[in-house]
Amino acid sequence: MQIKILFFLLFIQFTLDASDYLKTLAHVYEQDEFRIYYALEGENALPNNNKVDANQNSVPDYVENIANQLSEASKLLIGHFGFVHPLHQPRFKPFAKSVDIHLIPIKVNGAASDIVDKENHSIVIKLSINLIPNTLTPLHEFFHSIQYGYSMFNNRWSMEGQSRWVEYAFRKGTGKHTPLPKSIEEIDKLTHTIYESSTFWERLAYLSDTHQGAFDYKPQYKNSFSGEYWIADDRLYGYEIIKRVLENYQIYDQKAGEKYNYKQYKWSEKEQKSDENNPYIMMAIQKSLKELNATNEEINDFIHLIDMYLQEKGVNNE
Repeated sequence: MQIKILFFLLFIQFTLDASDYLKTLAHVYEQDEFRIYYALEGENALPNNNKVDANQNSVPDYVENIANQLSEASKLLIGHFGFVHPLHQPRFKPFAKSVDIHLIPIKVNGAASDIVDKENHSIVIKLSINLIPNTLTPLHEFFHSIQYGYSMFNNRWSMEGQSRWVEYAFRKGTGKHTPLPKSIEEIDKLTHTIYESSTFWERLAYLSDTHQGAFDYKPQYKNSFSGEYWIADDRLYGYEIIKRVLENYQIYDQKAGEKYNYKQYKWSEKEQKSDENNPYIMMAIQKSLKELNATNEEINDFIHLIDMYLQEKGVNNE
């Protein structure tokens, strides 16, 4: 219940006029498509330890560190893996020209919005002024923006599980994974998880990967505090399947929208998170696995299980 209340409060906070606090963020640091708003004085100011400017370029290292991680994330995920940038998606392209980062005191590490700030022509990510130096919150939240660009589906087991998966683009290793669901009950249990669903997405990525988890990319940005590259190794399983799933979300959120008479890009928060989305998400996963010709017994069994799940839910697999 506390988690649901927290997400509700975050949604309400995002719907408020950003100028209520944005006018207190007197400084802006721009790098690539990102604009980072922050304050050095007042109630929303960075704490003293995050005002340090070791390279004396008049920008706190804390701010540069976030910018560098975001730039690296954009270059790897968009430029190398081929995900579509949210600013290039039909949902945001007519209205947003930049990704704005608001550094403010919030009770969570970060929160990405799917509501366009039309006054400032941007999509917004809020980040805490107290992140730890090696945090991957900026990467995690930027991937949420990518997800929002693809689809109206905002079911937590999909959103958070995939964003935990993407952290291993920067972390060492490839993540823990557990066998795919073997029963309808296990699928139902999966769709009622949040962060724990990462083991499902990492398993799906592992089983469908065609590159042995390796990617050939030269990192460009370093952590300002450790001096090490943000990307710790060149291994991440299954970016093809995650990208394909998001692409197919675009097909199936339209089907769900037509069935339930949702207006395009104007789904309510309740509609975006509805359990009624889960069969359509499963159809998108199934279609993606078939398109990538993923062939092993566990995947084949899961593909057949999805048919049984859809039948139980009374949803036609069109």
